[in-house]
Amino acid sequence: MALPRPAPARRVFRPARRVSWGTRIFALLVFLVAVGAIGAFLEVLLPQQVAKLAQMEANELVLARTGTTEVNTAVAGLWADLSPKGAMGLSPDRLSADLALAKRTERSADDALSHVQAAQAYMAQADGLPFQFHAPTFIAPDRAAAQHLEKALTTSIKLSHAATLQLTLAEHMSQNSQSLASMNASLSARDWTNAARTASTITTDLKSQQSPSGDPEALLDPLWTKWVDAMLGVSIAAQQYSLASAANQAQQAQQVGRTLASARDQLAASFAAGQSGAAAWQAKTVQPILDTVARETTAGSA
Repeated sequence: MALPRPAPARRVFRPARRVSWGTRIFALLVFLVAVGAIGAFLEVLLPQQVAKLAQMEANELVLARTGTTEVNTAVAGLWADLSPKGAMGLSPDRLSADLALAKRTERSADDALSHVQAAQAYMAQADGLPFQFHAPTFIAPDRAAAQHLEKALTTSIKLSHAATLQLTLAEHMSQNSQSLASMNASLSARDWTNAARTASTITTDLKSQQSPSGDPEALLDPLWTKWVDAMLGVSIAAQQYSLASAANQAQQAQQVGRTLASARDQLAASFAAGQSGAAAWQAKTVQPILDTVARETTAGSA
């Protein structure tokens, strides 16, 4: 027996519920508050935040400009001191003073560069604030100035680091030259044991300096590398001569003696060549870099 079909659900038309005036007024108030908040942000808070970032950026840029100018002056003076005869021709006192200046200048350049980077960070924050129709007006000129200062400082760091490497090597070579004079005195006095010991010490130190002397970051004239090699040749020959003489090996001592004399001549010639070529090497290799530092410093300070 078939079941009766259920009656279809009765559809009842209900008119849309009317929004009360209270709800409309509340929605309008919320809208006005939102518009007011956005307006206050755009007209008050945003300009205040931009102004705050601009002030902090300006302070960092002032410190960066001052530091860059001081570093430029120090680097120029440092290399002017090294130019006439090269680092190897300086007195021990001058070497110590210039080495301290080079290290101090490198640290100062690092500090000034940190101020440049801080200024760039503030510019990026100001440029990244939301709801801005255009970038703040200070960013374009200050960003260009910061780029010039950054280039000047990175180049100054390169130059001061090169001076540090050269002067450190020069200090070693100055000490080795004094030891060489002591060794020659021992040879003249036929003190073979002391001469051999001193020559061995010189040889060990010179071998450790061959790598720094060939470091391209030192901007060292290759003529001075030849001088390092020539001094090494003298110390090796002197040690062999002392050992042969101490062992009463007259024939071998005579042969090594001729080698020692030739090595001494080469040492004197290479030192003279290094001093005479120092100014030309400086003008060719270092001066263009100094000019770049001065040019970028001027552009960044404008």
